[in-house]
Amino acid sequence: MKRYLILFYTLFQSFLFADGPYSVGIITEQDGLRNGPNYAGGIVYYPEGIEGPLPIIVMIPGFISPISDIDDWGPYLASYGVVTMFVNVNNWFGDPYARASALIDGIVSIKLEDTRIQSPLFSNLNTEDIAVAGWSMGGGGAQLASQQDVSIKAVIALSPWLFNAFDALNNRVPIIYFSGQFDPTAPNNSHTNLHYNNTSNDIDKLLFEISQGDHYTVCSPYNDNQMAQKALFWIEKYINENIENCNSLIAEPFTASSFLTNIECNNQLIGDLNFDLVLNVQDIILIVNIILSNQDDYLADISNDGFVNVLDVIQLVNIILN
Repeated sequence: MKRYLILFYTLFQSFLFADGPYSVGIITEQDGLRNGPNYAGGIVYYPEGIEGPLPIIVMIPGFISPISDIDDWGPYLASYGVVTMFVNVNNWFGDPYARASALIDGIVSIKLEDTRIQSPLFSNLNTEDIAVAGWSMGGGGAQLASQQDVSIKAVIALSPWLFNAFDALNNRVPIIYFSGQFDPTAPNNSHTNLHYNNTSNDIDKLLFEISQGDHYTVCSPYNDNQMAQKALFWIEKYINENIENCNSLIAEPFTASSFLTNIECNNQLIGDLNFDLVLNVQDIILIVNIILSNQDDYLADISNDGFVNVLDVIQLVNIILN
């Protein structure tokens, strides 16, 4: 029996860092994407073969950095159904304010894809609720942009950098902060932590500091699976208005050196998949079916690692037996 469980576990490990179910297409300015005056190098990653309206996120890199520094996020998010646009500043030395302007101009361009007949995204976008994200000075710019554009409904700040941390006092939309524990470029006590603290408690916010991480850890979703999952859950909750993974969103990851949030979710019994308020063999059968059908359900994520796999089955069995 133990041999079969080990084999089962090994097979499911191959899915842990896999991209989502959708193939990914790309739109560039050569394809008809608008070339906005306040940004450079616009490019869009989008999921193919999926009906919308699709969520949108616009992202920007940091000081003197190319888009390629963070573009792993593009195919990753798009493979899970999120249209992801990247822009950069016209002058790579641009400060967070310039990066905010670039993001806002990028939003203009991606919204036009919803009305451009030749676009593969024609009439398939949610243009009312936009997310923005940025790394380093771009993360500062994302916060500043959200204070100016009412269509921005959520922010993902990746090791953000601001000249004045008090600018975060004006944050008005839900914001999630990702940072590395040992960041010499944007030290957390001078940037991310202050931004989080200065954001009003009336605003939903979350801070996830990655153990042993540095300034570049947040540049790719493949550097920390917990971070990648929470970014998806953030968009799911605040752009798609889907709260089914709320408990997983606010659960402290095992890779966190610091984790803070003011978000509360409806309390539900993790593992109770048939909602009978009891953990029993019926729940085991349901969780196995979820695994075999490659579905996702936060109530089935017993181990709270962002995935539903054989480890959750084992843990549920142990809970029931004990």
